[in-house]
This record gives sequence, structure tokens and C-alpha cells, in this order.
Amino acid sequence: MFLFFILLAFVSLLPNLHRYPFKNEESLRTQVAFEMWHSGNYLQPTFLGEPYFNKPPLFNWLIVLYSQIIPWSELTARAVSLSFLLLTTLLVGIFSHYLFRNLSLATLSSLVFLTFGNVLFFYGFLGEIDITFTFFVFLGLCLLYIWWSTGSEVVGFLAGVVFGLAFLLKGLPAYAFMGISVLTLALYSKSYAKVFKPDALLVYTPSLLIPLLWIIQTPEPIQYLANLWRESFSRVEGDFSRLRHMLFFPLVNFKDTLPWSFLFPLSLYVARKDLDFPLQLRALLLLFIANYIPYWVSNSAGRYIMPLYPLLAILFAYYVHKAFRVEAYKRLLFIVLSGIVILKFLHSFFFFPYAESRETSRKRIAERMVKLIDPKSPIACECPQEKSVCLYIGLLKGEPLQSLGKNKDAEYVVACGESKGFSVAEFKLKDKTIRLERLVK
Repeated sequence: MFLFFILLAFVSLLPNLHRYPFKNEESLRTQVAFEMWHSGNYLQPTFLGEPYFNKPPLFNWLIVLYSQIIPWSELTARAVSLSFLLLTTLLVGIFSHYLFRNLSLATLSSLVFLTFGNVLFFYGFLGEIDITFTFFVFLGLCLLYIWWSTGSEVVGFLAGVVFGLAFLLKGLPAYAFMGISVLTLALYSKSYAKVFKPDALLVYTPSLLIPLLWIIQTPEPIQYLANLWRESFSRVEGDFSRLRHMLFFPLVNFKDTLPWSFLFPLSLYVARKDLDFPLQLRALLLLFIANYIPYWVSNSAGRYIMPLYPLLAILFAYYVHKAFRVEAYKRLLFIVLSGIVILKFLHSFFFFPYAESRETSRKRIAERMVKLIDPKSPIACECPQEKSVCLYIGLLKGEPLQSLGKNKDAEYVVACGESKGFSVAEFKLKDKTIRLERLVK
């Protein structure tokens, strides 16, 4: 049953995926990768031709790699996320089986992770960094756990390599997960000296060396590091007060991890006569709590704890599996999972085409702009807020748009602020107007 729903859930992600316009930061990630591919400069990312310092380049490299198989479109970036969603789902099951030697429980753990609402309906398929970062962080945590348990130097070295690659995805948060997890395992096992022993250098050294080998080859490594520092800490700012965030953040996480955040406490009640708390779960829970606290107290977005979802999935699955022995709970679980999969199929078959066809669809706006001019005419982009429109125009032209400062020969410009020339067309969005203008030479 669990494997059946895993397969159905994966299939439900695929219909019309190419028809869903770029959302959130997908267009930024794809634009940066598109510029890399066009310029051949893979060390220093650029955005609209200007140096881009807010993220390391690994995710962009992966998009470029996938573009060799999947032509540039929404699917190019989303295929990366789907690949790492599959790998993470498999890894959750593998690590659960390593801990409990129970194939049914391992399969359920994978299913729980895959069908978290925030995974199945959003970040599991969007071409953003989150699910790929989740894979690398969770793989690093698994290797740290095994290294701490077995003392294997090879495993410790691999953990360092994985966290070094995680840095190349999102920067300093990778080190936060690694450092907090090492200290947590030291606290849990009361082996504090191991943190400072020579074999621990096999973990720390590659995690630092891999990013260093990349960043020293960029034109401005100090500025890049400074931006990564600011980017990491700016992301933990918010509009609400710290206390209000601490009150509401768990509710956001509860919503994001439905339906399992609801089924988990119900399973505790159903299986209350058969509950235990094995050592493996104690370690995972401690790792979850220790890594969760910084996000809880820092006004961060709910999706930033996605790298902890696999730990949560294994924890939830352990007790859901116990409750699964009760026939009434088994029927409820079947109904809930069926409902989720049906809802995701409806989401894919109906919402994606609707989003593409709306008048405010950035994809449609870009297509209408291109029809108004000679596609061979040079076009600049002075509206980074509407990067999706600029990206779509670039994809239609076969080359990325740049800012006016980088494209002196531009005849047209996409603008949404100060006028740059004569308006050719205007398109009303919810809170702004985006214009195609002809420049006066």
C-alpha cells in the first residue's frame, strides 16, 4: 500500500508541469543559469549581466547540466528538483531501514516525506534550491550519525564533502546545520572530546576546502563572502515581532506538514498502549529540535526548516506504523492518502493550465511583448522585480536579457519604474504596470 501511494504521488507531480509559469524565485535561478550557459562563465553568477553574489552557483550548474537534455523552459529547473525529490525520498527510506531494519516502516517513512503538503504541492517540484538543499543536508546528517556511531573515517570524510557541496547551494546555512548537528551528537553521546579529535578534521576540512576552491576563483571573493553573510542573516528577519513569530511559526510548520502533523498525534492516541521511544528516535528528535530552534527564534520563513522534514518523517512514520495495525486507523489513512493524491492530480490537470492562461500570467505577457517587435531586435530589462517576464522573453529570443548598462545597443526595454523611452505596450498587474518601451537613439 505504501509503495503504491509513493508511485501515485510521484506521477501526480508530472502532468502539465511545463504549463505552470515560473513562481517565486524559480525565474531568478533559471535566469542566472541561462546567463551562465550563454556566457560560458560558470564561476561568477550574473543576473541581467550584473554580478550576482547572493547565492553560490551549484544549483545553477545543475540547471545548465539538465539543459543539455531538457531544452530551456520551466521543466529545465524543475527536473533538477524532481530528481532530488526522488533521491531524498529514497534516502529517507534507506536511513529509516538502517535505523530500524523494517522495510514496511522504511517505505512509510518515504511516503510521509513525499506527501508533506509543502513538498507535494510546492517545493517538491518548483525549480528552487530548497529540495536539493534538503537532500544534501539530510545526507550529511545521515553520514554524521553513522560516523558518530561507527567512527568510520571514510564516512566522516564523506559527510564533510556533502556539507561542502551544500554550502555551494545555499551558503552559510549548510555550516549551521553541520555545526549544530555535530554538537548535538556530542551532547547526546556525552563524547565531547570527539569534536576536537584529529579524525574530526576529516569532516571539517573538505566542508571548508570545497567552497574555498570555488570562491577564490571568483573575481571578488571577499565581496561574495560578505554578501553570503548578509544574505544568510537577512533571511531571518521578518515583519512580525520576535515573540509573535515564535507563537505562530509552529502553526506554519503544522500547516506545511499536513496531513501528517494531524495524523501523528492521532496515531499516538490510537497506539497509546504500544508506545515506546527507542534510542534512534531520541537522537533524531534531539537533532530536529537543536536545528529547529535557530529558525524558531529568528523570524525565518517556514520553508527554511525543510532540511529537517526527513527527520520529522521518520519520527512520524514510526508511530503511524504502530497505529496502522488498528483497522479503523488503516481505513482513515487510506482515505486521507487517496484524497491527497486526487487533489494533487486536480492541481496538476486544472490549476497549472489556468495559471498559464490568466491575463496576468508573466508567460503570456512576455509572448505578447515579443509579438509586438522584431524578435531579433536587442531588448534590455530594467524591471528586475518582474524577472519572469524578462526570462521568458530571453528564452523566446534564445539569449538572456541584460540591463541597459550591459546592453548599450538595446532598441527596446522592459520597464516597470521610470520611463526609458516611448511606450509600445502596457500590461497591468496586481500592484504595478509593466511596459515595453522603444528607446530613443
